[in-house]
Amino acid sequence: MAAEGAFEDAGKTARSPPLTCHGGRVIELSKVRKVFEGPGGEPVVAVDDVDLRVEAGEILCLIGTSGCGKTTTMKLINRLIEPTEGVVRIAGEDIRQRDTIELRRGIGYVIQKGGLFPHMTIARNVGLVAELAGWEEDRRRRRVAELLELVNLPAETFGARFPHELSGGQRQRVGVARALTLDPPIVLMDEPFGALDPITRRQLHQEFKQLQREVSKTIIIVTHDMAEAFELGDSVALMHQGRILQRGQEADFRAAPADDYVRTFLESHLS
Repeated sequence: MAAEGAFEDAGKTARSPPLTCHGGRVIELSKVRKVFEGPGGEPVVAVDDVDLRVEAGEILCLIGTSGCGKTTTMKLINRLIEPTEGVVRIAGEDIRQRDTIELRRGIGYVIQKGGLFPHMTIARNVGLVAELAGWEEDRRRRRVAELLELVNLPAETFGARFPHELSGGQRQRVGVARALTLDPPIVLMDEPFGALDPITRRQLHQEFKQLQREVSKTIIIVTHDMAEAFELGDSVALMHQGRILQRGQEADFRAAPADDYVRTFLESHLS
């Protein structure tokens, strides 16, 4: 799995300085295109001529139907996949010029259901990235306790448990804590609340907004839920067939949908 590869990379020797982002434009995609090979050898365009800018501390929600290119776009940012054409920059630097290990250490990654390792305790799951990065045990233990407290899962109560002993919402909180272990300036979240019941989702939305006020990261969230995107995002980008059709806030989408597809999408996803 690509996510597992990202964890494995964290333990290798890095060759470039840590990723840092100090204000201004943090993430920039310029004319990015990604083409995969289909089952019959035919080209399949997943991302098509995407231009995207995300500022420091901004939460951007990428939304669209399955297969629209939103997850592919996100994975291009931490080099889980490479673009066919175009350039991805972080803090003004082409990410192809950076060491992949240090790039990923500076980008937290949260996937649906938390992506936890079932044979590891919660404390080990959260501290895994720091362990692979070579942190000493005492430092790891302090960081794990700090992060579990941050997501309302105190280490003395939850640290020794295993993922199957937690609820879906609790596992998702652990996934977020793990993504923050190395204090990355950027966090990518792929459908982080999609598998949860509506009540748990609403609770985690509130907790997420409070968490962002405390840690202030630059965040990209992939979701298929327009209401969720409007609630969590500082801005929302709607994708279709690999392209960004419209970007803005809720008022922008409601007042002036970019085309008939955007209008229909809004009508079908919002009451």
